[in-house]
Amino acid sequence: MPIPLVERSEKEIARAIKKRVETIGDVRDCHLVTVRITGKRYEVDLHVSLDINLRFEDVHRIASKVEREVRHILPKARVTVQTDPHGHRREDVRTLVKEIADGVPGSRGVHNVHVQKVDEKMCLDFHLEVSANMTVKHADEISDEIEKKLKAANPNISEVTIHMESASDLISRELQGGGTEVKWYIEHAAKRFPEIKAVHGIRIRRIGDRFHVCYDAALTRSSA
Repeated sequence: MPIPLVERSEKEIARAIKKRVETIGDVRDCHLVTVRITGKRYEVDLHVSLDINLRFEDVHRIASKVEREVRHILPKARVTVQTDPHGHRREDVRTLVKEIADGVPGSRGVHNVHVQKVDEKMCLDFHLEVSANMTVKHADEISDEIEKKLKAANPNISEVTIHMESASDLISRELQGGGTEVKWYIEHAAKRFPEIKAVHGIRIRRIGDRFHVCYDAALTRSSA
């Protein structure tokens, strides 16, 4: 039942909203709740803290549920929900970057993720791998999509710098002795095959201008 608004202050309504939203199972905390009247309509802004391990799709689902709960109190309100990962540890942010990048079609994963805090905001710098056959325009679109989703998922992210690389770039640097990416590339590529549980014992030898690579793969029983 909507609460009666007669003789209710905006602060009292905000407290009622906070209390109701925090009954949602996936919400760790509801804060920065503001309620104001624009014309004849209420506008509600609020932040909710969610588990950092939730998928991006789950974040959208929970945000929609928060909106519905607010409208149980203010049926015709315009509701703006912002979500924050619970905690701001660097490792949490790296997990968020990898999860979002893996979910964007065309992305082949990220690595070398660096997180810095500048003026109480976070700046991200990481490498994004794309197919060697991808056009620059398509790669830019993927990069833009990842940046947009990162900033939507965590408002504390103020700057995102993405260095795009293709698989051929990674191997080329190894051949020139300028990087150590082949091992990472093998481990990352193996994750694309569900029948491979893990790779280990990677041995890399350079013979002339080429690499000789050996490794052991642990397979699922059905694939053994």
